[in-house]
Amino acid sequence: MKVSRLYLNILFAFVLVQAVAIVGIGGLLKMGHMRPPFARHALDRSEALQQILEMEIDGADRLSPELRDRLGRILGIYANAFNGEAWITNEQGETVARSYKAMPLTGEEEMDLRLTTPAGDHIYFVRKGDQGSIYSYGPLKTPMGTMTVHLLNEWITHNEEVWFMEGLALMATVAALLLIPVSRRITRPMVQMTGSAQKLARGDFSPRVDDRRKDEMGTLARTFNHMANSLEKMIRGGRELTANLSHELRSPLARMRVSQQIVRERLEAGRTDGLAKHVRRMEEEIDHMDSLIDQILRLSKFDLQEPPPREDMVDMNEMIKEAAERVGPLAGERAIRLGLRLAPVPPYRCRRQDLRIVLDNVLSNAVKYSPDNGPVDIRCEADGEALTIRVTNAYPALSEEELEALFAPFRRLGYDDVEGNGLGLAFARKIVEDHGGTIGAASVSEGFRMTIRLPLA
Repeated sequence: MKVSRLYLNILFAFVLVQAVAIVGIGGLLKMGHMRPPFARHALDRSEALQQILEMEIDGADRLSPELRDRLGRILGIYANAFNGEAWITNEQGETVARSYKAMPLTGEEEMDLRLTTPAGDHIYFVRKGDQGSIYSYGPLKTPMGTMTVHLLNEWITHNEEVWFMEGLALMATVAALLLIPVSRRITRPMVQMTGSAQKLARGDFSPRVDDRRKDEMGTLARTFNHMANSLEKMIRGGRELTANLSHELRSPLARMRVSQQIVRERLEAGRTDGLAKHVRRMEEEIDHMDSLIDQILRLSKFDLQEPPPREDMVDMNEMIKEAAERVGPLAGERAIRLGLRLAPVPPYRCRRQDLRIVLDNVLSNAVKYSPDNGPVDIRCEADGEALTIRVTNAYPALSEEELEALFAPFRRLGYDDVEGNGLGLAFARKIVEDHGGTIGAASVSEGFRMTIRLPLA
């Protein structure tokens, strides 16, 4: 298994932190700001022995031979238990009870004071040659005066500092092993994103990364997917723009070429009759192409750039009424009846101008493709989650393929005499989807229905 650079960086940082911690702890121990383990243990042993001896001496007014023997036996048991020696001295420094046969301290030892307490206890680290010992003494209050209890036991390095260092080493080893799955969890999405980015660079915009994680890597993955979606929309929009322009401009250009050829032939023949008609047709084709290019560019902007924020708070019923008034003259020419059924709805946040385009396209299509003297039913209602707008006319039933194709650019219902270029519903779908909503078409018993659903949240 290849060790990632990220894992090595994490491991190095961990080892560095542990090294700083060890140096810091060692420094605190050395300066006395932190009680070392052996000092604490020695103090505990000394205080426990003092309490036992106080109970044994309690009530005695002198050190009788029997009391000395009992104290000596207690010191011997205690010293044997901790692999050392113990003794008691009086105020004059004379030994009154002991566990040893020969004095264990000769005065040649190096003594390093490690701990003192308010009660008068002292803990020393004693070194003689290569051997180390712990020496402690503290006061023993008795009816006969204050005596001193001495304890000297061998310092077993393995039980103190070595165990401490071995524990740190074990902890570091376990942590280093645990860092492997942790680093793999971090690097796996990064590797996946690297592969996806390389595919994006080659023109493949389909790869996406797993963005289900809730941490910072999940945020990065969601940002990457959003970037990939935006790039795909931009590239697809550019390609569609080129294809649509080349397809839709070919027909008017061909008609203009025919009119141009006719005008040229008549001018060469010295004839001027009918020229105005052909020039007017060319002007109409130029105006048509200009309008077509403008709508294609507006449609493509939804793919080529991020839409602006929705900052307008509108009354949807009022917007529908205004749109119905705008298509009223067109409906009146063919005696089409517009029926409005508008239930009370909450204010809706949107881009007002864009939503006006949607309503104009949907209502004008409903009128254009409705039979003469037919009805167009317009309804609006809210269910607490979304606004729903339904526009129904008496157009014949369509197949599922035809219904879906309605929203493709330049697709029309086949009425050559109906004005339009097949971009209105494609434009409307992009605007509605950008608002987080849906727009769909269906054949119903009343005829043809267009349904727009816009979320309120």
